[in-house]
Amino acid sequence: MQKGVFDDFVREVMQSREFVAPVKGDQTKEVQESFFTDIKDPSQIEIGQLTYFPIKYYFFAKKEVLFSFHKNRIEEPEIDIPERVFFGLRLCDLNSIKHQDTVFLNNGFRADPYYQARREHSLLIGMHCKKGDDHCFCQSIGLKDFYDLMFFDKDEHTYGIDVGSEKGKAFVDEFRRFFEEKEEGYITPEDKVTINTFKLDTTNIKNLWDNEVWSSLSEKCTACAACNNLCPNCHCFTVEDEVEVGDVTKGQRVRKPAACLVKGFTRVAGDHVFRDDLVGRFRHRIFHQLEFFRDRYGETMCTGCGRCIRGCPAKIDWVTGINTAARKQRGGQE
Repeated sequence: MQKGVFDDFVREVMQSREFVAPVKGDQTKEVQESFFTDIKDPSQIEIGQLTYFPIKYYFFAKKEVLFSFHKNRIEEPEIDIPERVFFGLRLCDLNSIKHQDTVFLNNGFRADPYYQARREHSLLIGMHCKKGDDHCFCQSIGLKDFYDLMFFDKDEHTYGIDVGSEKGKAFVDEFRRFFEEKEEGYITPEDKVTINTFKLDTTNIKNLWDNEVWSSLSEKCTACAACNNLCPNCHCFTVEDEVEVGDVTKGQRVRKPAACLVKGFTRVAGDHVFRDDLVGRFRHRIFHQLEFFRDRYGETMCTGCGRCIRGCPAKIDWVTGINTAARKQRGGQE
């Protein structure tokens, strides 16, 4: 695609679909909290950096009504999802959606109907990162190619575009006048490289379970759950009944995201908390990202976006902490 026709392409797509893309955040803040939103004009799009906020809440709502109830009557809501094109997703974002698909669609049980509806009405268009920032470590993870289309910034005038699915191919065919066919090999292996200066030395941390690194890292943690909220992969939720004050037989059952850094995450009847200490909660989160998810599904849950480090108010750098602990342990064994 020639860059000169990109704005016209976006405007034409917007005639039949919502076009969700990254935009700049508040420029007066020290951290520009960029985010994804349904844009109204191509000039809003900002593709120069990874967004501060993840894409996940478009697929996993911050509050979702599962059903309403009144006495013995239950009513499920209609699922009405517009057709959406998601543009500007980085490979870390795309792999996080892949992981959500694993949990909510392909886990061997019934697919989650709400998540399924959102995914069926979505087209995923990526924008390749040539270089990460000081917090990205995606090259340490081994991300998969997972997208309908992926844009590569070839030169000053041109985007190279890789078609990654049948849905992506159908989309290109529908808007054919904006695309040019190129010979195989036009997008090279060099085009697909992302350079990261920040590294996670190992994702195999089983032997660090009892390491003092968790006490050291969690000393500054306030359990604010910013890391859970900013992580594109965290998908835990709680289910609650919200009843009307004047009539407790009437209300809604809702699903909301839950955060494993919060003490109440493992609270059960009788007020017992399974992970009462903050050190245990901090360690559990990292082990879920690097070990537990992989043990069950065969791939690391963390996608190396660095949002949890970038947005931590206490500036906790768990990647460097793990690197240091792993090196010390290897040195002691050697």
